[in-house]
Amino acid sequence: MSKRYYETTFIVDSILEDDKVEAIISRYSSFFQKNGGEVVKTDKWGRKKFSFPIKKRSTGSYISIEFTAESPIIAKLERAYHLDDDILRFLTISYDKKSLETRNAYHTRKEAEEKARAEARQELIQAENAAENSAVKEPEAEAQAKV
Repeated sequence: MSKRYYETTFIVDSILEDDKVEAIISRYSSFFQKNGGEVVKTDKWGRKKFSFPIKKRSTGSYISIEFTAESPIIAKLERAYHLDDDILRFLTISYDKKSLETRNAYHTRKEAEEKARAEARQELIQAENAAENSAVKEPEAEAQAKV
């Protein structure tokens, strides 16, 4: 079997403290490694308010883990999610080759746009600082010329 690229997103009960959430993340990361998978990326989206209550809760912490593994791991993963009382909801998706390429192109483009915006902000700040410095130096020069 060949390894496929997956993304799993799950919601952890919001009453848990941050160190407990970190323990859950590390538990599932080690789960992938024990079952022949490899974690590519882990994102914590933070606590969010739900549109509707889930298991009588109104908020939860969202976590997304991208990994590569063989397909039998998904059944084991979903069973582990069902047995874990701290997991409120979960979703696991598989990327085929075309959608993975499209997704990577999208992220590359977004990163380039963000970098360009950051550079433009930096240039604007430098221009403002230069304008402030020249405005301060002009009155000083006039004061020295009068003396």
